[in-house]
Amino acid sequence: MAIVVSSEQMKRLDAATINEIGIPSRILMETAGKNIADRLHQSLDTFLNKGVIILCGYGNNGGDGYVIARWLAYYGYQVFIIKVGEGISSPETKANLELCRKIDKIEFIDKNDEDYEEFSESLLLDCGVIIDAIYGIGFKGTLKGDAAEIVEQANDMPLFRVAVDIPSGINADTGSGELAFRADITYTLEAFKYGHLIGNGKVCSGLVQVVPIGIPFELWKKESPAFLLDDNNVNLPIRHPHSHKGDFGRIAVFAGSPGYTGAAFMASLAALKAGAGLVTIFCYPDDMLHFSNKPHEVMVRTTPLQNDCKVDTAALDVTLENFDVILFGPGCGVSDYTLQILEYVAGKWQKPAVIDADGLNTLAQNQHLISKLAEKPVILTPHWGEFCRLAGISMDNLEKDCISALCSYVDKHNLNVLLKSHTTIYYDGNLLQFNTRGNDGLATGGSGDILSGMIAGLLAQKADIDLAAGAAAYHLGLTAEYLAQIQDTRSIIPTDIIDALFLRDIYSKEDEEE
Repeated sequence: MAIVVSSEQMKRLDAATINEIGIPSRILMETAGKNIADRLHQSLDTFLNKGVIILCGYGNNGGDGYVIARWLAYYGYQVFIIKVGEGISSPETKANLELCRKIDKIEFIDKNDEDYEEFSESLLLDCGVIIDAIYGIGFKGTLKGDAAEIVEQANDMPLFRVAVDIPSGINADTGSGELAFRADITYTLEAFKYGHLIGNGKVCSGLVQVVPIGIPFELWKKESPAFLLDDNNVNLPIRHPHSHKGDFGRIAVFAGSPGYTGAAFMASLAALKAGAGLVTIFCYPDDMLHFSNKPHEVMVRTTPLQNDCKVDTAALDVTLENFDVILFGPGCGVSDYTLQILEYVAGKWQKPAVIDADGLNTLAQNQHLISKLAEKPVILTPHWGEFCRLAGISMDNLEKDCISALCSYVDKHNLNVLLKSHTTIYYDGNLLQFNTRGNDGLATGGSGDILSGMIAGLLAQKADIDLAAGAAAYHLGLTAEYLAQIQDTRSIIPTDIIDALFLRDIYSKEDEEE
């Protein structure tokens, strides 16, 4: 199971391992450096034979770099170390620096030498690997001085780039950082950090592999870490061969409007493909004709109205008595009718519900209804623009620290929110989970409708909200990745996704890759 932690959580785990368990910091550093060196030796031998450059900062990340240098030299590779930055080093870092000075296969490159610039450029062209061990997870701000100069230089050279823990220049909690080391692979210590999964950190980290350093399992329980969704922690509701359609739930879909019926149809089909037993679209009576071309598998009914054309909530109560889930919002438009449906969901409906798209836009305009959704089995599924409207924040602020913005909003209102982007994040006040599966084939209108339909379909089968949200996001992304193997991502459209959901071919290809 892939664990994700903040920089503060990781620092506390390190400190507890040293102070409570009694494993010295020197041992942790040695374990980290050797494990990374071993992985490099096993997988990058061809590149390493050309020579390896290690950029070492003055902190413990630099100390890890010195340990890597020692072990790579032991394996027979020529190592060049460039010290970057000035500051007070820990005893462990100093000790490993001095050990490196005694090894013939390690050469230190002094930035103060008059021929350093010419020599370093030649070195960058001749070597096969460059390792970034300048800054670790404590870095905040912007790269400056020597660090900025050499990172820019390294990014432009044809070397295989490796980062230790997190690329220098990236904030480990927000993923921000305009100038940062662009790694082909990042060896992160013990767990993923938030910054590997969001913002520019996702781009700069490349392939991320977790390297254990010896933190005992019992310490993790105290930190309530987040999770990266993968095959080990994504589960689907159990189905039995003797079941009937009623066992898999009935979904009432309040979605679509003239010109936007496709949103309702795609969400409904996705709910069925996710396993729902029955799906019915409810529409405003005057719009019934617009839904006449519905998919054969989906039913359409009109929402009961009073004589004044307002929603008849008493009649709607009776109509929905045997339904298990409401899916509300895709393609509805923002109107008085939409507001009435939102008021019904927020006020009278006590079963699971998914609110998406124009349901969220209507909620943003009627903030007094948010408190009525608190602690209900309801999930909001906004993309970034919708979330900014809901939370009343700017896109700039969300981009600076999307996790803090999401957690603050959820904690304030006691809601369940799935924040959609290239990395999708779910938070319910207790559980924080990330999904990174997917590709640019999902960057098209309709993908969100499919996701909301999948969540509703899983909720109809009695899945918990966190399981439904995570599994739907994960399998949507997995399907897009599968389609990218047989067609260009630019040609992927939402109906392709619906047709391919849960195909066995997807899982057989996953098994082959593993």
